[in-house]
Amino acid sequence: MDTSLFSHAPREPEPVKSAEPVQCRVTVARDSREAFEGFTDLIHLWWPVDSHSVAGDGSHVEFEDKVLTETSVEDEVHIWGEILDWAPDRHLRLTWHPGTSPATSGELRIDFAEAVPGRTEIHLVHSGWENMPDGQQQRAYYAEGWPEVIGRYVRFMGGPA
Repeated sequence: MDTSLFSHAPREPEPVKSAEPVQCRVTVARDSREAFEGFTDLIHLWWPVDSHSVAGDGSHVEFEDKVLTETSVEDEVHIWGEILDWAPDRHLRLTWHPGTSPATSGELRIDFAEAVPGRTEIHLVHSGWENMPDGQQQRAYYAEGWPEVIGRYVRFMGGPA
């Protein structure tokens, strides 16, 4: 039985106490420098803005200064995340909050490890679900979406379709 004075008020969703990060691992037939540059400098060429963006088809995603942004065809800028650590050829770490507030951001880390010359393994880890009021829902959405997004990157870098 609810004994709250405000029992008629809708309940806020319970925040996620702890959730496993979403992880993706892929390999591209490029050295770590090319793999990192393809992911960062050329993100506007492979990111699927038609299905995974705030502004939709025709927008432009890019890393600029210390943020990852999306610019709509109407020149509206949406900040997706702030760069926390940028180590060319090795890893990238940033907050992640496309279309939401930085106060409820998750964290994205992408590691680039050249296992053998000319082949780089990319390991993406998306965590921080407990910072989001709908963290469980967001986690499920990204668990389904990241493989598609990373698959586009692999194809862009010359990997199989």
